[in-house]
Amino acid sequence: MNSEDHFKKVEKLYDNRIESTHDSVKATGGWESEQYVSSICEEIYKKIGISKNDRVLELGCGSGVLGNWIKKRCDYYVGIDISFKMLDFFLKTDSDQKTNLLQGNTDSIPLSNHTFDVIILNGVTMYFPDDITLEKTLQEMKRISKPNGIIFIGENISLSSYPWELTWFQDLTGFTQTLAKPYIKIRKWIAMKIPKLAGKWKSVHKEISPIFIRKYFDGSGEVIQSKAASYTIKKKIQGKKYKGNRRIDFLIRLNRG
Repeated sequence: MNSEDHFKKVEKLYDNRIESTHDSVKATGGWESEQYVSSICEEIYKKIGISKNDRVLELGCGSGVLGNWIKKRCDYYVGIDISFKMLDFFLKTDSDQKTNLLQGNTDSIPLSNHTFDVIILNGVTMYFPDDITLEKTLQEMKRISKPNGIIFIGENISLSSYPWELTWFQDLTGFTQTLAKPYIKIRKWIAMKIPKLAGKWKSVHKEISPIFIRKYFDGSGEVIQSKAASYTIKKKIQGKKYKGNRRIDFLIRLNRG
């Protein structure tokens, strides 16, 4: 499957979510529950350090769960997403009708060089088909950001020791989760080899190594790694019983001035 076919598959996935719900949170498929949204958005906002004078670009803005929160706290906001239906949903939930939205792919962005103070890519890289698409997206993010801008890559990169699929087994004991790791590898292998037996394992998600991100930005900026904002908030609310979503966030402070 080439990149164009892959993105069409992703677009169809999101379009189907929009058709099956009137809830912007459920439509994204990643925020899980309304009770966490405000706190997670605030956590991301604080991590980045967005100011009221910043120009912010969000790639993969979806139905506007994060975008609607951030655009009220910055000078200028632009959202890009592959799904027209998602963007249309975003506009319908936009109370002040001042949102600037574009339909397009993350690896080819029709915007001028050095335009934005902050560029956000939250919960998106897991849908990329390969490292080439990721690298082209990162190139575009660097091109569009101001010389001393900030790039935030959030909620989408799993540590190699913790497959993201383990979130499906988060209520199991630690020992049982250890057994689940080889099971996950087997099920993913079966899904690739025998699509008819894939079930929920037939997914467009792709794991990306944190090493890739660090190597890419080596020498061009300060790279700060932290636990995903959603993990931090849900762990704070649920306490020890929360075991899922151990993904990580990256904040890159560019220094090309």
